[in-house]
Amino acid sequence: MARLVAVCRDGEEEFPFERRQIPLYIDDTLTMVMEFPDNVLNLDGHQNNGAQLKQFIQRHSMLKQQDLSIAMMVTSREVLSALSQLVPCVGCRRSVERLFSQLVESGNPALEPLTVGPKGVLSVTRSCMTDAKKLYTLFYVHGSKLNDMIDAIPKSKKNKRCQLHSLDTHKPKPLGGCWMDVWELMSQECRDEVVLIDSSCLLETLETYLRKHRFCTDCKNKVLRAYNILIGELDCSKEKGYCAALYEGLRCCPHERHIHVCCETDFIAHLLGRAEPEFAGGRRERHAKTIDIAQEEVLTCLGIHLYERLHRIWQKLRAEEQTWQMLFYLGVDALRKSFEMTVEKVQGISRLEQLCEEFSEEERVRELKQEKKRQKRKNRRKNKCVCDIPTPLQTADEKEVNQEKVVFFAGRGRKGEKDSFIALPGKGDHSRLMP
Repeated sequence: MARLVAVCRDGEEEFPFERRQIPLYIDDTLTMVMEFPDNVLNLDGHQNNGAQLKQFIQRHSMLKQQDLSIAMMVTSREVLSALSQLVPCVGCRRSVERLFSQLVESGNPALEPLTVGPKGVLSVTRSCMTDAKKLYTLFYVHGSKLNDMIDAIPKSKKNKRCQLHSLDTHKPKPLGGCWMDVWELMSQECRDEVVLIDSSCLLETLETYLRKHRFCTDCKNKVLRAYNILIGELDCSKEKGYCAALYEGLRCCPHERHIHVCCETDFIAHLLGRAEPEFAGGRRERHAKTIDIAQEEVLTCLGIHLYERLHRIWQKLRAEEQTWQMLFYLGVDALRKSFEMTVEKVQGISRLEQLCEEFSEEERVRELKQEKKRQKRKNRRKNKCVCDIPTPLQTADEKEVNQEKVVFFAGRGRKGEKDSFIALPGKGDHSRLMP
C-alpha cells in the first residue's frame, strides 16, 4: 500500500516530487506526499513463462528503434476512451481524468516506468522500452491486473459508484483498527502535522458537539472556559477545580493558535477512545457542572476532531491509491495493445514481402520451364526440316549417263547368255548400238 512520506508546506508546485510520488490533498491547510513503494512494480523479481518470454523477445527484436518508440506512445484520448468503457463508477472516472491532467501539467514521474508528456502522450522510460524482459513483465504480469482490479472494487447496484466515491463515504464511521493502519503508513513528519490542531477548527467541532447534546447555558459556558484555558486565553490558576493532569500531553501556541498533541500512539489511542461512542449514534443530554468535567468534554471534542481528520486521510489515501492504480493499469493496457498492433503490422508486411518473394520465385521457375519447352519445340522443328529437304535436280548429261549405266548393267545380267544389243536413243534420228 502507498505511504505518506512528507508534507507539502510551501504548496505542491514547489515540492520536488520523486518517482511514484503524488500530492494528496487533505483539506485547505494540509497536503501530503503519497508514495508507492518500488516493490509494487518490481520488473525484475518475477518468474516469467519461458516460452512466452522467448516469443515476446523475438517480437520485440522485430521492431526497429523508431517503430518501437512509436509503438510505445498512446494519446490521452486512447486512455480515457478505455476508462469510459471499463470503469462504471463516475467518481473513479473523474478522479483518473483529474490525476492525468495533473501529471500532464506537472510532468512529475508519478507513474514510472510510465511517463506522461506535456501534450498528454503516455509512454515508458527508455530503459524499460529497450529491455524486452522488463517490458514483458510490465505488459503481461502487471498489465494483466487491470480487469481483476476493476472487478474487485465493490460497487453500488443503484448508481454503480464504488464505496470510496459513494455519497455516504464522507460521513465519519467507526474506524476500528483502520486508524492504526493509516497511522502506521505515515512518516513522523506527517504524524506531527496531523496532530497539529488548528484552534478555530477545534472550536467548530466543540460548538457542534454542544448543540448535538443540548448543553445548558451554564454547562456550555464551563466547556468554553475549559477550551479557552487549553488555547492559553485564560489563566488556569484562577479556575477552581481545574485539573492540569487532564491536559497533559497537550501544548498550545497562542500566537499561531495551534494545539500540539502528543504523537505517541498510546496517547492518540486514548483520545480516539473518548470519541468512539460519538460515532456509534444516539443523542443525549449532557452536563458539565465543574471545570474538570468540562475539560473532559473538551478532550472528547479533541478526539472527535482528530478522529475525523484521520478518517478523512484514510479515505483520501485509499481513493487516491485506487485512482493511481487505475490510471497505471489503463496506461499499461493501452501501451500493450499499441505494441501488439505494431508487431502485427510489421509481421503482416514481412509476411506480404515473403509471399511476394515466393510468387516471384514461382513465376521465375514457371517462365524457365516454358522457355525450355519452347526451345525443345524449336529444336524438334529444326531437325524435322533438315530431314525433309529434297535432293538437287540432275542436269541432262548426268541423267543420260545414268540411264546408260542402268541399261549396260541390265544387259549383262546373267552369265552364259549371249551378248545382246540394246538400242539406246541418241541425238537426232540416229541410234547407237551397244554390245
